[in-house]
Amino acid sequence: MRTLLLAIALILPTSTGAQPYSDSMVDCASVYQNAAQWVNTDESADKLMHAAIQWAEAALVQSKAEGAPVSSDVIWQRIDGKTEKWEAKGGAVFFSQEFRDWTQYCRKFAKARGVSITP
Repeated sequence: MRTLLLAIALILPTSTGAQPYSDSMVDCASVYQNAAQWVNTDESADKLMHAAIQWAEAALVQSKAEGAPVSSDVIWQRIDGKTEKWEAKGGAVFFSQEFRDWTQYCRKFAKARGVSITP
């Protein structure tokens, strides 16, 4: 009986899969867009917004490659929606492990996908 259950568990497809790269790119754009609102200088904000824009452009291209093309407006609506969730956490979010994990992930993801996030 255990063998049968194990075989069934191995054969059945999993119900969850990784989100599309384009969605992860939108997530990364929102991280940088949110951070841009909290820095002290325009220069720092510009650098962070540069990264957000690069991620948005990458998400647009990637959505086409995934066979689910969307417009730039839709990409930015998604980014803005996710940015609102970051904003709701307040400025203390920058000291959270969640934020550190996201920024580390986004830097590695940018390198792996060839997204130039530094001006």
